[in-house]
Amino acid sequence: MSGPGDGQGEKKKRHPAVLFLRDAGIAFSFVACILLAMFAYTGLWPPLVVVESNSMMHSEDNVSYIGVIDTGDLVLVKDVGSASDVVTYVEGAHTGHETYGDYGDVIVYRINGDDARTPIIHRAMVYLEANLYSRTFRCEALAFLERGPTGEWDTSNPTDTWDNLSSTLLLYHVGYNDLTVSVNLGTVISYYRNTELPDGFVTKGDHNLQTDVSGLLGNRLVAPGWIVGKARGEIPWFGLLKLWSTHSLESPAPPNSVRDLWIAMAVIVIAPIGLDIILTYRLRRRIARRREVAVRENELETQGTAPEDGIDRQPPAGGGTTEGPEPPGKTN
Repeated sequence: MSGPGDGQGEKKKRHPAVLFLRDAGIAFSFVACILLAMFAYTGLWPPLVVVESNSMMHSEDNVSYIGVIDTGDLVLVKDVGSASDVVTYVEGAHTGHETYGDYGDVIVYRINGDDARTPIIHRAMVYLEANLYSRTFRCEALAFLERGPTGEWDTSNPTDTWDNLSSTLLLYHVGYNDLTVSVNLGTVISYYRNTELPDGFVTKGDHNLQTDVSGLLGNRLVAPGWIVGKARGEIPWFGLLKLWSTHSLESPAPPNSVRDLWIAMAVIVIAPIGLDIILTYRLRRRIARRREVAVRENELETQGTAPEDGIDRQPPAGGGTTEGPEPPGKTN
């Protein structure tokens, strides 16, 4: 049985630098696995974008919500192969497809396809297909929705139909603020007067009062080739760290997002420390119990080897020996 001073069974202590490198390697591997999983799902690199403005917020008071795209959120962007991969607002109103608190998909696109410009993240409202011979547009999704002031869409020209649109398209009861969204197709057609009409999307920020065709793009449609991808999921608040560090915040950060970010960061820092304290305490308790069991077993083992006749056979004090009675027939 080895004594407590023996080196047997004791693990060799590792150098602190080795332990640090081991832990750093584990953390790096964990982060790499998450990023690879994101890339495998989205098909894009980088798979995340940071929302710099309030154009998609669902609040007039600069209040953020989980499940809505707010300033400072990180958003996953999934690759789009063709225009048919995007569900527009009017299609979603018919099928019930919703993302981020409203019908249809939210897309990320580059203005004019220019990689040097910051991408825009807005909701795809309608997809317009050009009629080849009449210089008008068609939108088949409108055929499944009720037309008229009490319905979901209409046009300024009563003679327009879903497959022959040339006036102002009106979409009723849009978004969290129940807007009537107007798309002046006459000005769009006029913009392309020297070229063939293209197919493209009309997009809009949920917080904005007008579509991108009316404002940001100046009567141009969003071409399918400009689209980077469609938004899927969100990581709230943490994009504020990048926006603050790069001074690229285009609108004030929602106060509750700032508060929730600091709370989340505190939890991330404190939780591992608290977990380590709890695990260390439990480990010490386990070791103490094992030591108690070992002491009791040792005591029982010692008691089990005591002589059964009750005679104490320990040598007397001083180290002498005991002698038995002298044999008979002998005298001093």
